[in-house]
Amino acid sequence: MAPSTSIIAALLFAVGASLAHAEGDDNALQQKLTRLGYQSGESVDRIENYRVDGWNYLDDRHIMISAGPSRRFLIELMTNCQNLSTTERIAFTTTVQRLTRFDSLIVRGPGGITQNCPIRDMHELTPIKNKGDKKK
Repeated sequence: MAPSTSIIAALLFAVGASLAHAEGDDNALQQKLTRLGYQSGESVDRIENYRVDGWNYLDDRHIMISAGPSRRFLIELMTNCQNLSTTERIAFTTTVQRLTRFDSLIVRGPGGITQNCPIRDMHELTPIKNKGDKKK
């Protein structure tokens, strides 16, 4: 095999492995949301008048926030947020009553060191209806 052909083959293998890993991560995320009784809905540009009443760690790139009565959102971060799995409190950089993709999640890690984790996307979550539920 020529050197350029082997480099191209190695790159294609790396891209394929990376895509398979991302797909596996997406399936794991969907399974976690399903266990919590939710499914991911439409992407939203902002969450108006939000008030974080609670949150769930899903993985180092995703959290679910409770933003008021019956309002749940999936927050996807641009990069892994290392201390997210062990922190007790979170905050956001927003100073207005809306959370947008231009904001960041702030996590305080060991020793009080804070990490800003920029938001990539936000999705409204909807409760999963049981098959036995009847529409009214």
